[in-house]
Amino acid sequence: MRWIFLLFAALLGAIGNAAIFESVSLVRVVGGIAFNLFMLSLLVIWWFSYFSGAFAKTRGLVVGHALLMLSAGIGLVDLGASAALSGSCDSFISSSKPYGLRSQFAINIQSLGYCREFGFGVVLLGLLIASPSIRLFLGITRRNSRPLSAPAEF
Repeated sequence: MRWIFLLFAALLGAIGNAAIFESVSLVRVVGGIAFNLFMLSLLVIWWFSYFSGAFAKTRGLVVGHALLMLSAGIGLVDLGASAALSGSCDSFISSSKPYGLRSQFAINIQSLGYCREFGFGVVLLGLLIASPSIRLFLGITRRNSRPLSAPAEF
């Protein structure tokens, strides 16, 4: 079962990157970063779930979860910034489910003329979701870049 998941993840990554980078723009590049962080988080979680000891498994799963939440936060920041800069809620309206809850909410927000404010709210939500992961990765890099102290003499 573990190898089927790896095959599925590789196929999803290839198809997702091909769809995202069909044409290049800043929004698509940020979306591609979020998608590739999501794929990396899946692979980190997969690797540490099957191929590591108990202590390394715990640390690896924490890093995988942090990458997953960072990708979700970056994706929401990208969607919100797109809505805030364009002043349109079209990125939240689904063409396949126009009567879905998210689409109806976005249509109502757009009819009231609050897409820019809604976009800023989604950006703040994305930053809120991504902030614990950013703090974790900054703490890891600070801890690893600290110079070693001199050994204590006995």
